[in-house]
Amino acid sequence: MSFRASLEKKEEKERVRAELMRAALRLGAAHGYSSVGLREVAREAGIAPTSFYRHFADMEELGMAIIRELAGPVLRSWGERAAGESAALVDAMLAAAAREPELLRFIVAERSGSASGFRALLRAELALLSGSLHAARSADDPEALQPWAADAAVAVLFDGCVRALDEAPTRLPTLRATLCAALERLLAAERVARAGSEVA
Repeated sequence: MSFRASLEKKEEKERVRAELMRAALRLGAAHGYSSVGLREVAREAGIAPTSFYRHFADMEELGMAIIRELAGPVLRSWGERAAGESAALVDAMLAAAAREPELLRFIVAERSGSASGFRALLRAELALLSGSLHAARSADDPEALQPWAADAAVAVLFDGCVRALDEAPTRLPTLRATLCAALERLLAAERVARAGSEVA
């Protein structure tokens, strides 16, 4: 086999693999990932069900690949924005929600879903986002912000992103402003609570 033919075969395999992940997200957004079967995903991706096994052992492996290869990079990119203004993080999350609604719904559903492997892997990825937010907000004073406040802020942001998927476009500026204010209030309130307990 020539190098060119080998390269084309590899590219085709990667394309089909990526399409299987996207097909699973599309179907999962409509029916819930846990209720989607291998045959449905293969049909949605335009391949024979037996060809599915050339890419993934089962639906669990497919879901783990979605978390590692699609969700993980998005969550880490948000973590990079945590050091800046709250608005930059909110904007990045809302833009990603608009661009990839199926992925956002998958992340939100599976972080409390029935598959323990998915929950554990998503928890690890979300912990990186919370950790980035915590590190950025407490850089000058490591005890100024408790990790739970960053976790709560991430939960509020995800809730807002899910709401954004169902909001009319004209309501999005209001939602954005609400999320920015809520993020700042939550993080500031934690600092105030800590300062109050130190005075007492």
